[in-house]
Amino acid sequence: MDESHFEESGVRRFKYIFIIVLSVLTFFGLWKKEAIFGYFSFREYGEARIVIYAVPATKVSLIPYGGERRDAGYVGRDGKFTLVEKGEILDLKVSLFHPYFFPEERTFIKVEKGETAFFYAAMNSSLGSIEVRSFPAGATVFVDEEEVGTTPWKKKDIQDGTRFMLEVTMDGFIPQYRELLIEGGKNEDVVFGLVSSESIISLETDKADFDYTSLRVFLDGKLFSMEGQQLRFVPPGKRVVEVRSYDDLKIEKTINIKPGQTLHLKLPDWFVEDGS
Repeated sequence: MDESHFEESGVRRFKYIFIIVLSVLTFFGLWKKEAIFGYFSFREYGEARIVIYAVPATKVSLIPYGGERRDAGYVGRDGKFTLVEKGEILDLKVSLFHPYFFPEERTFIKVEKGETAFFYAAMNSSLGSIEVRSFPAGATVFVDEEEVGTTPWKKKDIQDGTRFMLEVTMDGFIPQYRELLIEGGKNEDVVFGLVSSESIISLETDKADFDYTSLRVFLDGKLFSMEGQQLRFVPPGKRVVEVRSYDDLKIEKTINIKPGQTLHLKLPDWFVEDGS
């Protein structure tokens, strides 16, 4: 049986495979030529390398032991910076700086010739934020006496170590203040529970069917309108309250009412019985 046909076919198949493999290797070599040449150069000249991974635009500085600080460059857009030194690297401190992140440093005691060391920076943000909320919402927010908005209010990108005074105001409520210090890139959530500034005097008696509309109430000598059995929106401070019945019976009392306080003023039994 003549096997020459099969041998020629096998040889032909081998040639095709060889050409395909050679083409793939050639293409890969052209694609990665810089890396390949760099590798052989790296081995040939005995270079030591430190590869740094950090946020792009981070400044890289080098501080050799007993030497002066020098700037080596900036981390690229790919988040990588490669330091190449002839020979070995001894006692070298690598310092990283970015205006929006905490500085980082790492000391490399020894990197041998032909070796590559890596520095993976944590890059913790130095910028904090604050969110101010109030109950009820819609209060005016002041930062260092400057009006900045209404609750809920939020501010981002606050530099580490920033100190300021917060003030929250709202009509009908007591203003509240708080001093804040932004540290360590923290996010501060500040909540104000607003307290009503409306002072109220509530007239009370044990007599269930007492008619409060028969009374006239004077505050510091001026007639004050009532809502049911209450005097609302009473100015805080020291006040003289005078209550008169329909037949001109009178009781008088000096009070000191605080903002947001509801003061309960009980009418004496003789006044209720005679003035009802």
